[in-house]
Amino acid sequence: MTMNAKLLAIIKREYFQQVRGKAFWVATFLIPAIFLAFVFIQVALQKTLVAKGRIAVVDMSGRLYEPLVAEYKARPTDDEPEKAKKDGDAKAAPKVDEKSVTEKMNESRNQKITTQLDLFKVDATPETLPEVRKRLNKDVQSEKIKAYIVLMPTTLETGHAEWRAQSVKAELVMREQIAGLLSRAATKERLKDRGVDPKIYEAARLRVDLEPHEAKEIESGESGKNVGMNLAISGVFFFLIYISIFVYGAYIMRGVLEEKNNRIVEVIVSSVRPTTLMLGKILGIGAVGLTQYSVWACLALAIALPGVAAVAGMGEGLPHIPAATIGAFVLFFLLGYFLYASLYAALSAPFNTEQEAQQFVMIPGMMLILTSTTWFFAYNQPNGRLATILSFFPFTAPLMMFMRISVQTPPLWQIGVSVTILVLTIWAVAWFAGRVYRVGILMYGKKPTLPEIFRWAFQGD
Repeated sequence: MTMNAKLLAIIKREYFQQVRGKAFWVATFLIPAIFLAFVFIQVALQKTLVAKGRIAVVDMSGRLYEPLVAEYKARPTDDEPEKAKKDGDAKAAPKVDEKSVTEKMNESRNQKITTQLDLFKVDATPETLPEVRKRLNKDVQSEKIKAYIVLMPTTLETGHAEWRAQSVKAELVMREQIAGLLSRAATKERLKDRGVDPKIYEAARLRVDLEPHEAKEIESGESGKNVGMNLAISGVFFFLIYISIFVYGAYIMRGVLEEKNNRIVEVIVSSVRPTTLMLGKILGIGAVGLTQYSVWACLALAIALPGVAAVAGMGEGLPHIPAATIGAFVLFFLLGYFLYASLYAALSAPFNTEQEAQQFVMIPGMMLILTSTTWFFAYNQPNGRLATILSFFPFTAPLMMFMRISVQTPPLWQIGVSVTILVLTIWAVAWFAGRVYRVGILMYGKKPTLPEIFRWAFQGD
């Protein structure tokens, strides 16, 4: 057989060895199934999750409880836009009794309410406040009430108020919503103190949203209204490359160690050069990765079909993914894979157990982990100094340059330089890996040191 025929035979062997296994197909379909289940759960939670509970209000200021209740009653629901209700909110805050106001809060059965709070007032004086706290703390711990608020006489001046609940980490949404209501109520009271009619505040209050657009005469058409989804897509692709390098690199490492420990490699290298065997492994398992991504792409297209997205709760279907992002994903997945796969093959060949090999394999792996901790900073400033430097460093470039392209395409010369550096590095690493692999694959017994591994690479044939 010629060298090309032998290489092709190794590629086919590695490829079919993986794709014929049940584990490959279980993982291929299980991962998107888990992802879809996560989406379904998120959609269900968004539609049904309601922050509700009894909230005690200790109003030491004597001025904020009734305005707080009035703001809560006038809050917009999910079916209403966030706007000032000029007719209803402008009226003076109605007096309420010291019991429950829940029935007054839920005015319409047809409107979905994001919060269902039962606000009630608890009287206290500076002298009785410690005893009131003690009683309310017991009520919170016994879950008779969700939480309680203490509004001090200085709250109108400083904006400071207390929120007491079982945990400072829980009920974040409820706490922020009540803080927003209190802010509006306190603002109106401060306006009254200055002789300004609160109606003016409601009439003038306006929320301004900055809708992102590209600073170009002709925009690319990518919508800036769904920034959160764009972030999610970039993040998912980023971590797919990150995880794939580790997963498929581990496949190569285990394959090398298994053949070495079973002494199968001694038979194989009698008819095939070690470097050809290594290259076949890398190409074969790389093809496995592309097959898995192809299956996932077909599943994504199936989900995007009319009716399927609606069932999944995604009324507008899957978001548009720019072709440049998909192309960059494939390119930098392959470049990153070949770079790290060569290292995995070289650094696993000299050892006899996976535990020994992991110690050396984690050296290049730490550079990937470093990059994964900086992805959001690169997303926020894709042309910043950190992102630019990491996109040129070959061992972090596959992740960082992809992130930059998916957010804001950098100058073409930077992409070209990054790809060129990566290709040259892959060639150098492949040469190094081949030299180490040919010696290490037949070495048994003593665990080699890092200087010995480098010496193998540079010793003569």
